[in-house]
Amino acid sequence: MKRLAALTIISTSALAAVGVVAAVAATHVSHPTTTTTSRVTPWCSNASIRVTVGRANGAAGTIYHPIIFTNRSTGACLISGVAALQPGNSGKDFVGVGPAATSDSMGMMGVLITLAPGQSASDDMGVIETGNFTVSTCLPVTVNAVAVRLGSISSTVSFGPYSVCRARSSTTTRLLSRGTQG
Repeated sequence: MKRLAALTIISTSALAAVGVVAAVAATHVSHPTTTTTSRVTPWCSNASIRVTVGRANGAAGTIYHPIIFTNRSTGACLISGVAALQPGNSGKDFVGVGPAATSDSMGMMGVLITLAPGQSASDDMGVIETGNFTVSTCLPVTVNAVAVRLGSISSTVSFGPYSVCRARSSTTTRLLSRGTQG
């Protein structure tokens, strides 16, 4: 009899342990539930962003032109990264001239920027003075626009005139930052 009682105690303990495990497992099983709809902030797009060029600033042989991304939509959108910039000439069609801008942000981590309606983020396009190079290594040419690509954003902005090299890269780009100063 004693042996049977011990077996009953073990069985009761085992059942209790199984019950605890089942209860814990039940709290971790995902069940379909009704939740409130949460809005996910979308990435900025051509439809939500206006691209412009701000006031130029000079520094030691390089002129910096802020490329400004302004949210013109009625809702917030996300923007991040380094814009791809191609100097060129606009007219009926854009024609790229020389190499695209090289990134001054290699190895740096971009910041995710939320732009509320009317807010801006910017990138500095550095234009190295073509006079810093020999004519044969630069092949300078005057341009009047820049093609801008960032994610699904694609725009051509006319400004200038400014001079770039056809034979070597003479423009730079950087990670986006908040505001309009690049």
